[in-house]
Amino acid sequence: MRWSSLATAVLAAWVISPPVATQYEDEWKPVSFAILEDYDTGDDLDEVRADFELFERLEIRTWRGSFGWDDYEPKRGRYDFTWLQRFVTLAAKHHIQLRPYLGYTPEWAARKRDGDTEVWNNPPARIDEWERFASAIAAALARSDNVLSYEIYNEENVKQWWEGTAAEYGAVLERGARAIRRRDANASVIFGGLVFPDVEWIESVCSVRGAASAFSVLPIHAYPETWTPANVTVENYFGGLQEFVAAADRECGRKAIWINETGFATVPGRSERDQASWWVRAVATFLAAPRVEHIGIYEIKDLAPDRPVIGDAPNYHLGLTRTDRTPKLAFYTVDLPTDLLDAGKLAVEDALVRVSVEDGTAGELHHHLFRRPDGERVLFVWDGLSSPAVRLELPPASAVVEFDFEGRPSATQDVTVLRRVQLSAGVPRIFRLTRQTGLR
Repeated sequence: MRWSSLATAVLAAWVISPPVATQYEDEWKPVSFAILEDYDTGDDLDEVRADFELFERLEIRTWRGSFGWDDYEPKRGRYDFTWLQRFVTLAAKHHIQLRPYLGYTPEWAARKRDGDTEVWNNPPARIDEWERFASAIAAALARSDNVLSYEIYNEENVKQWWEGTAAEYGAVLERGARAIRRRDANASVIFGGLVFPDVEWIESVCSVRGAASAFSVLPIHAYPETWTPANVTVENYFGGLQEFVAAADRECGRKAIWINETGFATVPGRSERDQASWWVRAVATFLAAPRVEHIGIYEIKDLAPDRPVIGDAPNYHLGLTRTDRTPKLAFYTVDLPTDLLDAGKLAVEDALVRVSVEDGTAGELHHHLFRRPDGERVLFVWDGLSSPAVRLELPPASAVVEFDFEGRPSATQDVTVLRRVQLSAGVPRIFRLTRQTGLR
């Protein structure tokens, strides 16, 4: 029953406040990607292997998912890491690095209230027992070179996922981090991914003694256009991110900001092409936001109808592939921007492109330009509402290569201006500005 994220939480006013400036002032920032897929202890490792082969096809070699406390310590003091160690070994064989989150309190350890029938989202009744579990799992995996970090619980700023206070979460974060670092000094500790950039929550948690220094990464989840009101889009979802980051820096110290869980569901009325367009817009928009360094793709495949989940219908349709692992269009589409942008670090150079309308009327024009360390640039341009023809004035390049959603290229040589580029409402166009002649 454990599938990460997917809360239908109330979104605060930060969502549609004025957007953050996307220009990154030509500073390089690290950029990385991960794919999410949850597994329970005892799941068929041949099925896991088939998923990892999809990771390899996408050339994304970082996994995120849950390591459930209730799975690995089902009874007090009785740890069972046998399947988990096989899972970690299998990932290593596929050259996949792991960023698990720890959560899901077992019934024997949970703080209980009258009438509370679900305890997996409760805080531990005794913090020492949580610390012992965190210590035990970190010790069991300390020799595994591919376990990079441990995230502490998940979406804890919404009661659906954490029926405790911010102060209780702060204590769990601090004690868990202490235990993990004692056993594995090389593992980083990540704050539990937030359902939205919750200023009040982060201020309260970091006021707990030791919590501010317990973690190095502050992640946020983003499901605009799946679990948001109709007026919330990819483009305005992070309108209040600047305020959140300023508060986090002030209260917790400067941390890396990640979008470590995001996706779009192909529910009835939403096509696979809609999903593909959404992913291009999301990758471009999120990575253009100052301080955002990472995108976690939810998820590799749709869920079978008989698989129990926490949440509602969209949970079953977030995959890049169908339940039988046949690719949706978005599988190929996600492969394209991640290939183009997964260069270790990027500079955001939106100001170097000028977009003007040549025919028709603009609705909401958007563009983002990224420079890679090898000097090549990647441009995304779209109009969220209308279908104008636009003129693109570009930085110098020896060739401009456009890609369709399936990754097929076409090239124009020695171009600094693209004229009458026809846009279709909500559909991005993708260009690589290369210094080299020919295609790669």
